[in-house]
Amino acid sequence: MKKTEIQKLEAKLNKLWKLKCDERYNTDTCEACGDQFSAYHHWIPKSRSTLLRYNVENAIPLCVKCHYKIHNSSKPTEVQRICNTIESIRGKKWLKYIKDRENISIKKNILWLKEQEAILIGD
Repeated sequence: MKKTEIQKLEAKLNKLWKLKCDERYNTDTCEACGDQFSAYHHWIPKSRSTLLRYNVENAIPLCVKCHYKIHNSSKPTEVQRICNTIESIRGKKWLKYIKDRENISIKKNILWLKEQEAILIGD
């Protein structure tokens, strides 16, 4: 199946976003536990916020274990502990910034994606 222009741009943006996260956080440790960094977790899930999808402030560097627990744990206390740690490190100002943008509705289209590309390249 041939990729659409939007799919190609999204793939490019995913790579740019990861590069910007690497620049922004410049870490090899998990923000929640200090173990070896593995992946960036979207604090507000991609499925819940188009606006925060490519925002590096929404990225949390996590290890494999913490990332897995956030997405798959059947123990709410484990997830809450990780979230509390991150919120404590990031602070109230960061949490307000994220929460203020969480429910802003954005229609994802080619124009919006190109704007995101310009933002990521221009940072």
